[in-house]
Amino acid sequence: MSFWDRFRKKAAPAAPAADDAAESIVLVPPPAPMPKELERLIRVGLPGGPTDDEAVLAFAALRATPDEARAVEELSRSAQMRKLPDPLLLSLGATLLDRGEPEGATRVLSAATSSPALVLLADLAERRGELPIALAFVERVLLRDLDHPGARERHRRWRAELGFDLEQKPIVTGATVVAREPDAPFDLLREVGRGGAAAVYEARDRDLGRHVALKVYHQPERDRGQLMHEARVAVALEGPGIVRVLDLDPDHGWIALEWAPGGALREQIRGRERGRLLPLERWALPLAGALARVHAAGWVHHDVKPANVISSRTNAAILTDFGTARRAGEPSPPGSLGYVSPERMKGRASDPRDDVYGFGRVLEDVLAALGDEQIVARYRPLAAACVGPDETRPADGRALVTRMRVELLGA
Repeated sequence: MSFWDRFRKKAAPAAPAADDAAESIVLVPPPAPMPKELERLIRVGLPGGPTDDEAVLAFAALRATPDEARAVEELSRSAQMRKLPDPLLLSLGATLLDRGEPEGATRVLSAATSSPALVLLADLAERRGELPIALAFVERVLLRDLDHPGARERHRRWRAELGFDLEQKPIVTGATVVAREPDAPFDLLREVGRGGAAAVYEARDRDLGRHVALKVYHQPERDRGQLMHEARVAVALEGPGIVRVLDLDPDHGWIALEWAPGGALREQIRGRERGRLLPLERWALPLAGALARVHAAGWVHHDVKPANVISSRTNAAILTDFGTARRAGEPSPPGSLGYVSPERMKGRASDPRDDVYGFGRVLEDVLAALGDEQIVARYRPLAAACVGPDETRPADGRALVTRMRVELLGA
């Protein structure tokens, strides 16, 4: 026997006794084969998988069998890896709720954007005692569907419980015009927007021949202070991504702003104008940069929404309407339906994270309009972070820009 043979024999562990060996063996039954129906179901959204409607029907059929628990487990796992269709997420969330797993239901529904899913998320938030979060969800529903079953009733009830005196109502835009032109050197061409405080018109400067956005306040005497505030803040922040103030008359209640030929992001979303909305970085990154400048100067815009993001001749994003801007730390003003963060609803003082929430909601609106799964998969994590809890939300515009450059551009 060679030296190495003797060494191996010496180093080898002694074989266990027969009784010990028997005790150390644990027999694990092999996993049961996955039912073919479930195997196909979890391929929803993948090549060769079922359609959205087929997936919902297949899951409903599995719920009536002993394979329900496994179907819930497999679909929940799939939801963590990719975006599942909203109807299937809603059915899965309702099933988890029926099984006494509200945390699991909230987790899977967090990727859903349909009105029924948002209402269920709102009810789950109410159950946890988080009324501001519940109200934020239901306001997102009212923004797109004022008559969604139960939405207005929840909105009224939760606002009352939170002690809000005035119910926020969405502004209905129309083709209304002022009875007479304001006392200003402009010819009104058409109305392009209307809010609770003012109407905005495309107008032509009679002397210079240029087009302007003429904002005419409904009640000049009452809103003189707001008009002056809006103009002064915009002028103080003047630069890339901030609307330019051209002229104003606080006595007659109008302010002339630069005209944006590309219109507002709201119209581009409604028209599903892919040519203007894509690539998203073209407008989203400059918008985040504008917010960074606002926040660096110590301000919070407080009304980041598609109607307040306009496009220049070069299709660059411009942030407008600084009427509700406040210094960071000052009391927060009321906000637009569907774009107010839960923290702001709780009464938090002005905070840049509230603008980041609005940015996330704008991004969600664009993704919903595009309906492109590849684009949604790329941008959904950023939108979810912006509208998520404070601990995951970028702290301000600068942090938002950094995150976008790292996650989307690899910079």
